[in-house]
Amino acid sequence: MGSRGPLPQPGSSESARGRNTLRRKGPARRAKPVQMPPAVKACAPAAAFWKLHAASLIASRRLRPELAHTFALLCLLAADCDRYAATLAEEGDIVTTERGPQAHPAARLLRDARRDYVALARDFGLTAASDARIPAEADNEKQEDPDEIALRAFTGRRG
Repeated sequence: MGSRGPLPQPGSSESARGRNTLRRKGPARRAKPVQMPPAVKACAPAAAFWKLHAASLIASRRLRPELAHTFALLCLLAADCDRYAATLAEEGDIVTTERGPQAHPAARLLRDARRDYVALARDFGLTAASDARIPAEADNEKQEDPDEIALRAFTGRRG
């Protein structure tokens, strides 16, 4: 089930004021470094996936130290998907057994790994729909002068 209401529009005036975002913005915090778990280091394709995506996820604060093992699972699933797809490309989708031609066992493994990958990727905002639902935080947001805000409130002027 999805969340209620339409997707936030990044360029709208409501987004500029922070009213239609999914999370309220707090004070800006520095992103903490996240260490690559040993299981990911041991698998070259998983480590490559980590190196490709981790920096941007850490910068956007979608990947934090407490989520490192969950992201590691996503990296390992991506590596599994690549491995199963390579196996199917090499050996074919159909295998012949004593009961006749059947689907290759790696086909089911690939389907299940892809399903699990998409579910975890959604949690980190790595799918198109989930990326649209997670508000973008501008690093170079203009800080308003408190005196200007008070003056606008006093005179009744809008932005």
